[in-house]
Amino acid sequence: MKSVLAVVWLLCGCYTASCVQVKDGDRSFPLEAVKQLKALLDDAGPRVGPQPARSGAVSAVCADPALPRVFYPVCRGRGPAGVFSRLVNVLMASDPCEICANPSCFGCLR
Repeated sequence: MKSVLAVVWLLCGCYTASCVQVKDGDRSFPLEAVKQLKALLDDAGPRVGPQPARSGAVSAVCADPALPRVFYPVCRGRGPAGVFSRLVNVLMASDPCEICANPSCFGCLR
């Protein structure tokens, strides 16, 4: 009985871990899809700072067959570059040393 309960807990944990959603306005996207989007945008061309994704890179990403299907409506809608930039910015840490509790992290200003 305990092993069955442990399996149920494990499956629930895996399910909830895979359900992390990133929101942009009224839309939400799976975190794994946003990670794939970031990789595609990085491959399409470099970004400079927090500026929006370049329209050429967005066009290339929207035409890429590896783009997760959840982003197809964004590509067909208005302003996909802005949506993609906001989503990718979620993945970028604002503090390069965000885990200052780690003893191997030097240069934390806290």
